[in-house]
Amino acid sequence: MSGKQQILRSEVILEKYAKSLAGKTILITGISNDSIAGELAVQLATANPKLLILSARAESKVTGVTEKIKSINPNVATRYLNMDLSDLAAVRRAVDDIADVPTIDHLVCVAGVMTPPYGKTKDGIEQQLAVNYLANFLLIKLLLPKVQAAGPSSSVVVMASSAVRVGKMNFDDYNFSDGATYDPMAAYGQSNAARVMFIKKLGEKLKAQQIRAFSVDPGAVMTGLQRYCPPEFEQQVAEWKKAGPMVDMDGNSFEIPPWTTTSEGAATVITGMIDPTIAGYSGSFLNQNAVADNELHSHITDEGNWKQLWDLSEKLTQEKFTL
Repeated sequence: MSGKQQILRSEVILEKYAKSLAGKTILITGISNDSIAGELAVQLATANPKLLILSARAESKVTGVTEKIKSINPNVATRYLNMDLSDLAAVRRAVDDIADVPTIDHLVCVAGVMTPPYGKTKDGIEQQLAVNYLANFLLIKLLLPKVQAAGPSSSVVVMASSAVRVGKMNFDDYNFSDGATYDPMAAYGQSNAARVMFIKKLGEKLKAQQIRAFSVDPGAVMTGLQRYCPPEFEQQVAEWKKAGPMVDMDGNSFEIPPWTTTSEGAATVITGMIDPTIAGYSGSFLNQNAVADNELHSHITDEGNWKQLWDLSEKLTQEKFTL
């Protein structure tokens, strides 16, 4: 592995490694016309997978992506999977809906929400933590037997964000005192910290099975994810950049990433799925198509926090996740 970070288009990654995707079954969450997930599905269709399972809260979100896939490669089968990540019961129903699918070679969790007004889900969890993290914990737990059945080199890839650099799990008050202390960006950071710590622990547990697990910073991509951001959000980001590097929770400086395309955002996801040069780094955080664990602060890399998060997740989902 070169370790060199590069912003690349998805087409570049696929040109190198697409052959490994032929005949595979891939499940992607968060599909819509303006999402990284939608772009990812279209890109992967060029690699002749057997089946693309496209998940979203409504089938209307998937239709445009399905039409693009058919126009690019009509031989690729697609299947819509209805799933609302804000409801753990709906996640369980979605898993039941694909009981007939024996194996999943690549499980890619892209769906998320960013900085909405305070709210709790039906399960009583702050919605960013619930949607961005807890639903993925449950989904991966329930679908992992299908990934394991696909054998070595199958993968679990979870979308994260550059916000992980300023994020931490507030184990004592993850619901922000029922909204009284809610800060939208802090909650977004918390949910992304949880995603990355979960994959750290999962990758450790799956290493012996040679199943890949990666969390991914896709970079700064304007999609429907920013729908709760203020209209002046892009200008605000520009001002942050002018002010110089930001600082993570350990006091280390980092640069705000440049705006990139959905193809470039999807590229690091594909790297996590199939790049053979990082196979030995399962559990790692990826940024700009390379392992970037050095960018994580000490709260994220603390193995005690990984276990505490895993235990809390089992409690909140009422599911033991034993590997």
